Amino acid sequence: MLDMGFGPSISAPTITGTQVVYPARLVAAWAILTIASLGLERVIHRCKYWTVKLTGTHPFGWFASLDSDHQGDLRETETYTVADLKDRLDWERKWWRRTTRRGVRAVVIAPVVEELTFRGGPYLLAVTLGVAQLPLLVAGSVLWAYLHTRNPRRYRRGTLPVFVSGLLSLYLWLIGLWWLAILVHAGNNLVAIALAAGEEWWRRWQHSFSPGEEYTVTVDDRSPQPDRHGLYRAYTPVEETLHVADVEPGETTRVRVATTVGFHGYAYPITESGQAD
Repeated sequence: MLDMGFGPSISAPTITGTQVVYPARLVAAWAILTIASLGLERVIHRCKYWTVKLTGTHPFGWFASLDSDHQGDLRETETYTVADLKDRLDWERKWWRRTTRRGVRAVVIAPVVEELTFRGGPYLLAVTLGVAQLPLLVAGSVLWAYLHTRNPRRYRRGTLPVFVSGLLSLYLWLIGLWWLAILVHAGNNLVAIALAAGEEWWRRWQHSFSPGEEYTVTVDDRSPQPDRHGLYRAYTPVEETLHVADVEPGETTRVRVATTVGFHGYAYPITESGQAD
């Protein structure tokens, strides 16, 4: 075991008794492994990118992993109707609810289930069989890391970066601090959820439009209409551009913003009776 003599110490309960641990060393190890995991993921991603760029091939489906996959994003070649945009607005309005549910699963449920399954199971098996714990813990951690490659693409990570991020939890199981391994796992997931939520919030905050906002717009009657999505370009009184479904060139109408993608806002016309939706 590593000598963790660094900073103030505490005596923590373990599976077999107590263990002296040094919180400052644990925090430092967590930070180093987190940075190493993120850096490794970036390096692997760039290597895959240049492999595809230089060879023109995408071995093992790497090219697919280079595409963004924002759940609910409008697809580039689809034609959007008013009904589609209303559904998207409903999806946008429930973003915080979905993020909260995802956060509870990731921070409360997943750490307990995953640690007890992929590290607690191998640990218990090693103790039962009277064999070395490290090989079984490593095998369980590799399987745990690999399963992260089966996540939906937006939350998918490579096996090696995930394995590196879990090394501290593996070490904590080796010294019997299973409960601390669960807390570290929960902390990792909390950071990931917070960063994803912060990125989404920043995207929304930077944009001129917010889902649900209403504007009076005048539809462009000069540019080619409609665009490849079947939407018409329209302008607000301050000359901001929206892409609107089911309108006519030159028409002035009231619209509701459904979503924003990149620098574009997508909207649909509303009637007097629909303004209270």
